[in-house]
Amino acid sequence: MLFSTFPPESDRLREFGLLLTVRDQRLRLTVGNQDHDLGPAPSPACMYRLQAEDDRLWVTVDGTVVLDLVEPVPQIAAFVTELPAEVPVSASARADARFQTSPTPLKYGLLAGCAMGVLCCLVLGFRILRAMNGQPERPRLPIRADFGWTLAVLAGIAGWGVLGAQTVDDGWFLGMHKNLGPSGFVGDYYMFLNVSEIPASLVQHVFAPLFSISWSPFVLRIPAMAAGIGIWLAALGIVRLLPTPARVPRRLLAAAFAVAWMPGGAALRPEPFVALCFAVSAYAAVRATVTRADGWLLIGALATGVALAITSTGILVAVPLTIGLIGAVRRTPERRWVLVALVVAVAGSCSPLIFAEAGLGGFLDSTAARYWYGASLSWFHEFDRYQMLLGSHGATEFYVEQHPYRRLPILLGVVLVAIVFALRLRDRARGVFTGVLAWPFAWLLGGLALLVFTPTKIGSHLNVLVLPVTLVLACGLALLPTAFARDSGGWLVRGGTLFLVTLAVSVSFHGPNSWWGYHRIAMPLLDERLSVHPALLLLAGALAALIPALRAKRDEVAFPTKLAGHTAIALARLALLAMPVIVVGLLGVAAVRQLKHDSWAPIATTTGCGIADEVRLDSGATLAEHLADRPGATLVDWPISLWHPCARFPVQANGMLEPPTSIVPAPGKLRVHGDLSRSYTAFAGPFAPVGQDATYTEVPSWLEGTPGEEHWSPLLHVDYRYPVGAYDVRVERVDRPGWMSFPSYADSRYTGQGPPA
Repeated sequence: MLFSTFPPESDRLREFGLLLTVRDQRLRLTVGNQDHDLGPAPSPACMYRLQAEDDRLWVTVDGTVVLDLVEPVPQIAAFVTELPAEVPVSASARADARFQTSPTPLKYGLLAGCAMGVLCCLVLGFRILRAMNGQPERPRLPIRADFGWTLAVLAGIAGWGVLGAQTVDDGWFLGMHKNLGPSGFVGDYYMFLNVSEIPASLVQHVFAPLFSISWSPFVLRIPAMAAGIGIWLAALGIVRLLPTPARVPRRLLAAAFAVAWMPGGAALRPEPFVALCFAVSAYAAVRATVTRADGWLLIGALATGVALAITSTGILVAVPLTIGLIGAVRRTPERRWVLVALVVAVAGSCSPLIFAEAGLGGFLDSTAARYWYGASLSWFHEFDRYQMLLGSHGATEFYVEQHPYRRLPILLGVVLVAIVFALRLRDRARGVFTGVLAWPFAWLLGGLALLVFTPTKIGSHLNVLVLPVTLVLACGLALLPTAFARDSGGWLVRGGTLFLVTLAVSVSFHGPNSWWGYHRIAMPLLDERLSVHPALLLLAGALAALIPALRAKRDEVAFPTKLAGHTAIALARLALLAMPVIVVGLLGVAAVRQLKHDSWAPIATTTGCGIADEVRLDSGATLAEHLADRPGATLVDWPISLWHPCARFPVQANGMLEPPTSIVPAPGKLRVHGDLSRSYTAFAGPFAPVGQDATYTEVPSWLEGTPGEEHWSPLLHVDYRYPVGAYDVRVERVDRPGWMSFPSYADSRYTGQGPPA
């Protein structure tokens, strides 16, 4: 063997790499599973040059081309040769760092100009619309009563930041956050060949300074917690703007917010920030309508433009803006074109944020790669999202996301939308849910409809709908008694409401108590179904509804019919109050059990090195101490990386990968998920070449007070077969237009294989 780009014994060599050998006194090149004869064995006086670029591979001998092929560039896991040291051999490769870009001074100037344009549009828009409208009415409402509930919500948000469960993708996004500094761009660190996260990269850049303070989970959750505070204030502001008959108890609003926000409120994904933009857009639309100050719609347009630069679900933020704009145009048709032009100008001026990190070519490359590697699904796969949500056997890979607290807000919200829609059909003119009181239900329905067209189908996307779900649950349950009495709610409507609410609550609770990662440790009733018999639910609801039904003197229907409606409302309210208590109770019991047995608990990772402080090795050292003394970087599998705040991750920059010297694999059932980052298929893990060039040595370790490998797996030392870092790196910077793109990742010519299954 003269030269190869994979170890000679690798099973990937013939398919993906390049091999140059001498057989039967003939020089042979193997590439793309094909052997090519290059003539007699070379003499020391000859100079052979092998070059590959784009779709071409050619070989020259003393400057004469002897082979010219249409082949993709061979993949490189290592430069390997068995020639003696005195034979001159050299190799060079141009790494693909297409996404490692930064704006030129011209682009910075254009971005600054767009920012000034947005500001000018807002200022001029408010002045123009105010002049055309006159002075808007300003509702004066006391805020003292809401101050206490806001403090309670703030305390709950902070507590959830400490106790809250890890979501599935937290570790995945942590890799993106950690590699942003060394590489300068937000890439999909664990998958898809580290392809850029455009357009879902704005949030990481905004909060990068905060993340540099600490990598503890609590600090990482602060931005999402701040977004939650903003959503609550927007929900409270909208309720305060609703007409006087809309008496929404603050305790009901707080319970609805908790149920809607908790499933994804402390996540590292971008949904909390899109949800905040949704809340701003919704508040602006309601404020513009109630106070006749249409300039507020420009704030909604700004929120929509920013949301589109956060992630694909940002399109949902346009729902409340559109509904508010339609109302404003109908109210003042004489200036509809001015209003529409201003709204479009503000939203459109934010579009360069999408391309702040890269240009159009990078955006298209990133999008194509995600479709190629299966991270995107067509609109008709939308049911996959609900299979996961409902615990279907067809979605076993998302089994850990099938917790009751994910189902209740969506299912109960959809039921209330259906009920309100039925009431509106019975009495469109003078019903309770008219005007702005009907908007939250339209927001939720429109948001769910738009989710059909988002490219990926994961349950976390539903967390964008925190605000409409909160208002649908709170306003719906607060106003249904009045609606039943005023909107001709007979036995059919109330009986149907009781059936749908009982069904939604039953289905919500009938699911596995399944958790992700280390929250499985000491969890009571783990993986068991938290089923509650519908008869018990009906009995509890009827007992809670008995007194309100007796007091409803103005509700002129038979008592059984009246009781059915109030039972449905009481059951839904009980579910809202019970769900946060159940979730906090389960997590709290698990934490107490762990700490009681001197084991590690996720709640203890607010300080120190997390679980690495509690894992012991045979040497007596902790894992944190061992990794601190061991040179090189540590690859922590993404399902558990959130709980290793002290680990230094391998750097992916300049199109190259820093070879890790240690690997902390995911334990138990999560191992298969973590191994994807070291797999060539199906999601193109960028760490896949490591296994070709190294051997893994298991180092026995265990988690104090927690027996079994379900919660911990052995530490792996990575021993490389060849010298690591024995090369020179030269970094060149070139200016290129933003629309320029390279040969696509999403192409069999580039990857050497078809789309992964």
